[in-house]
Amino acid sequence: AYTSSMFAALLALLPSLCAPAQVAVSEFQAVNDAIFEDEDGDRSDWIELTNTSAGSVDLGGWALSDDPQLVDRWVFPAGTTLGSGKFLVVFASDKDRAIAGSELHTNFKLSGGGETLALLRPNGTVAQDFGAGYPDQFSDISYGYEDRPGQGLVLGYFTAPTPGSANGRIGPAVVDVVHAPDTPLP
Repeated sequence: AYTSSMFAALLALLPSLCAPAQVAVSEFQAVNDAIFEDEDGDRSDWIELTNTSAGSVDLGGWALSDDPQLVDRWVFPAGTTLGSGKFLVVFASDKDRAIAGSELHTNFKLSGGGETLALLRPNGTVAQDFGAGYPDQFSDISYGYEDRPGQGLVLGYFTAPTPGSANGRIGPAVVDVVHAPDTPLP
């Protein structure tokens, strides 16, 4: 028989059991020329997820997609767990490796010219996406969210990518130098 104290304990647990998983793409790099290597020594594109919820999240059945028509483009394998406050890097390498506990690789690559990137829950609903697409990407500069005190999450470019750890500061990134006027001065 259930006692009132057991019922109270169950009620206390209910909010955490019903709380939605707070998993998000916190940073990614679509043009990785020299920053981070996968287990094969390749400098593949990468996507970093973070778990901001109070408990671990089983990512089995969650998906990443670069195509709005394919909600299950690449699915996380069962048993892939992301602890509270932890980060997980998935390589967007087109190598299609999905073994829990091993380095994960999607079956697609990211476009440096910008495209859709979405994280989907097991039921196919969108947990996060970059709308019509993320902007152009640049060599060895990542893109993601900085948590700024008083401003919340700010989206931008990182000149010092941090795959697998907390993001640094969004900084000014010099991606092109244009000389004006077009003709040199005498």
